[in-house]
Formats: sequence, structure tokens, C-alpha cells
Amino acid sequence: MLTFEKNTHFARLVWVIVACVFVADLLVPRHYDIVFGYLLAHFLAVFFREKSDVMLLAVVTSALSIVVLVIKPQDAPLEQMLLERAPAIVSFWAAAFFVIKFMRLREEEELQEGRFKALFAHANQGILLANRSGEIVMANPSVEQLFGYQLGELIGNKIEILIPNRFASRHVGHRTSFHKNPNARPMGIGLSLFGKKKDGSELPVEVSLSPFRIHENEYVVAFVVDNTIRKNNEHSILKQKQELSSLSQALRELNESLENKVSERTEELEQAKNELKSSLDKERELGELKSRFVSMASHEFRTPLTSVLSSSGLIQQYADRQDIANIKKHAERIRSAVNGLNTILTEFLSLGRLEEGRVSVNPERTDMGELIQDVHETLRNLFKSGQTFVHNHSGESLVFIDANLTKNILINLISNAIKYSPEGAPITVESSVTAGEILIKVIDRGMGIPYQDQKHLFDRFFRASNAVNTTQGTGLGLYIVQRYAEMMGGAVGYESAVEEGSTFWVRLKS
Repeated sequence: MLTFEKNTHFARLVWVIVACVFVADLLVPRHYDIVFGYLLAHFLAVFFREKSDVMLLAVVTSALSIVVLVIKPQDAPLEQMLLERAPAIVSFWAAAFFVIKFMRLREEEELQEGRFKALFAHANQGILLANRSGEIVMANPSVEQLFGYQLGELIGNKIEILIPNRFASRHVGHRTSFHKNPNARPMGIGLSLFGKKKDGSELPVEVSLSPFRIHENEYVVAFVVDNTIRKNNEHSILKQKQELSSLSQALRELNESLENKVSERTEELEQAKNELKSSLDKERELGELKSRFVSMASHEFRTPLTSVLSSSGLIQQYADRQDIANIKKHAERIRSAVNGLNTILTEFLSLGRLEEGRVSVNPERTDMGELIQDVHETLRNLFKSGQTFVHNHSGESLVFIDANLTKNILINLISNAIKYSPEGAPITVESSVTAGEILIKVIDRGMGIPYQDQKHLFDRFFRASNAVNTTQGTGLGLYIVQRYAEMMGGAVGYESAVEEGSTFWVRLKS
């Protein structure tokens, strides 16, 4: 309203000036050309509200200039007077176009200003304008409402009025640092920002800063957004993430538990399968063992039993004739056959107990000399004519071993030495005890073992090629010896050459 009244006063003044110049132009002589006085009216036309009024002023002043020439006494030709006034008329129109251009620029500025005010006033986002010293120059309604202030109440206050007290002192330094290197950026990158409302309460905010300069004055526009909903959402999302993490952990643990159970069940099934396979293998081996036993028994038992039957019949005949020499001869044949049968049965019984897992190790304090002497006494009847037995021992006599298993090992090795050695050959046993280790060697001067057979020497039912057709046996003795030695944590070895004899050794722990 005030602006309209001001424009009206200037419009009246313009037309008064036009009237005055017109009257003066009529009254003064022609050589006093005051027509350029209309330009003052044109310059004041910048305060007109409408561009059409400016154009009207140009038309009116041009017309009045020409009218004056017609009315005034003509002391010169009309064409000359019109030519003289042409520059003035052109200047009127130039001034008019200048004023119109100015009015257009002003309208654009007013339009831009109106748009800015509308944007500033109606923006949902809070907007603050502060100068270099941190004083609030402008604040839109949204930011005033956000912080609980009345319209215009923030203007003139320091920006720190909106910052919690615990951060306010540090913010002054941050503000100074920002003005040293001003650039558009979010405020408090990576931090949670809080603003202070008029009542002292705090709210989470998000702030973006944008510096600018007007006439050497520095300003900063701050765009402030209420972050409460976002923070609540973040807390809600964080809580959901934690719940999902807990659920995921529970599912992971459940999955691991199921995998462990599956693995355990798989292992149990695998173990059961292996046990079943082992049982089947053992059953198959036992079947094969029985089959081979039947086959061997039918062969190995036939000869000694035939010998016993034959010798017993001959003894009866020789008894009637009182032929003592032949009776002793056939009695010895019976004894030898029975010993052979006993050896076969003993080896088969030992193998059966091993395969069925009925053999256990029971170490006890034992005198090595007495043990070997007992074995000698047991096998005395097996010695061939002229065969001798020698035992040499070094080291301690008392040892801690399973006497029964050791005795069976020695019986097998010594009986083999007797069986595969000729009459009159020596059988030597050497024993030694050193540093908790027992070493026993059985040495003979028998037929020896062919080199090509030695790699199979400890296999079940294996017999050397040079003994198959000459000497009775099952091929189980050395296999049993090796199993017994391994059960006691020991080992078995040998050295042998054909026609030179063999040396078998057993190393045991004491």
C-alpha cells in the first residue's frame, strides 16, 4: 500500500514537470530551447508502475514538443524547427526505452525475490542464514518451529544458541575453521549431531552448510533437517539387525549341531560298516582257514597216522618174536609221528586263539635262563641223534616279560631248528639283556631258506620250496611267532642261506 502511494506521488510529480516544461517552452523565446527539461520527467518515470505509462509519457512529450512549434510565432521555417527538435524527441524515446528496460530488470528482481521469499518461507526444511561472526541473519518459519521459537525470535542471536551447551564452546572453533576453508559439505561428517530447542531439550539433526559472499560479506546457509524419525528408524533397524544376528547365530549353531550329529551318525555308520566288513573279512578268513585246515589236516595227518598204524602192527608181530630192537625202532617212529601231530594241533590251536582275539599279554618277572632251560626240557624228545643244545646268556637274568608267549616263541623257533637241521648238528640259543631290551637268537646249521622264498617267510601256511617235500609242517609257526612278538611290542628277524643254516632273532622290551 505504501509503495502504491509512493508511486502515485511520483507520477503526479512527473506530469507536473511535463506541464511546467510545456508552459515554459511556450513562453520563452526559441533560442532558449528548454525542451530537454522533459528528460527529467522521463528519468523520474522509473517509479511508474506500468510500462505503458512510460510509453504514454514519451508520446505526450514528443507531441507537446511539436505542438509548441506550431503554436509559437514561427521565426524560422517549420521544417528547420522540427529538425532542431529531432535530437530532443529521440532522447525522449531513448530515455523511455531505458526506463522500460530498467523496469523489466526490476520486475525480474522482484520476481526472483518473491520466489526466494516463497521458497524461504514455505520450505519444509529448516533454513538459517548466518554471517561470519556466527550471528543469525535470517531464519525461515520451519527452523523456528523446529527449535520452538516465535517468528523472528532467532534473528540477531548467535548460532550457538541452537547447539547443546556441551558442544557450544567447541563449535566456535569449528566455525572459525570452516570460514578459513569454506566449502559446501555436510556438517559433522561421521558424527551424530544434536540441536538444542528453546526449552533446553535436544533433538537429533542433520545439517548441510553452503557458504557464499555478497559485497565482501561472508555468509553461510545452513539447511537443518529433523533426524528424529531417521534415528528412530536406525534404532529400529539396528534392533532388527541384532535380532536377525541372534536368529542367524541360533540358526548357525543349530546348523552346526545338525552337521555334528550328521557327522557323528556318519562316523557311527562308517564304523559299523567297517566293523561289519571286518567281521565279514574275518569270517571269510576263518572260512578259508578252516578249508585250508581240513585240506592240510587230511594230508598232514594221513602220513603220521599211517606210520602209527603200521608201526603198531609191526610192534605186535615183533613182540611175539621178542625182537626188542625192531620194537624200539617202531616205538620211536610212533613217538615221532605223535610229536608231529601234537605240533600241528598246537599250531592250529594257537592260530585259532590269535584270530579270535583270545590271546592277551601278561608280563611278569621271569628268569631268562630258567625259561630257556624249560623250553629245552620240553623239546628234549624232539632232538635227532647227535644234535646238541647250547645256551649262552649275557646281562641280567631277571626280566619283565610274558613268560608264556616268550616260551611259545622259543618252542616254535627251536623246534624248527631241530626239524630242519641234520643229525649231529648243534642248536645254539644266545640271549642278552641290555638297557631294558631282550635279544634272543636261535642258530642252526640246517638246510637254510632259499632267497626267493624269504619275502613270504612270515605268511600263513607258507613253506619254503626246499622243505615242502622233505619235512612235515603247517607253515604257521613263524606267522605265530611274529604275531606274539608284535603283541609284546617286539620284532622278529632272520638271516639265512641255503645249506649254511639260519639265525632267527627276537627283540623284546623288558
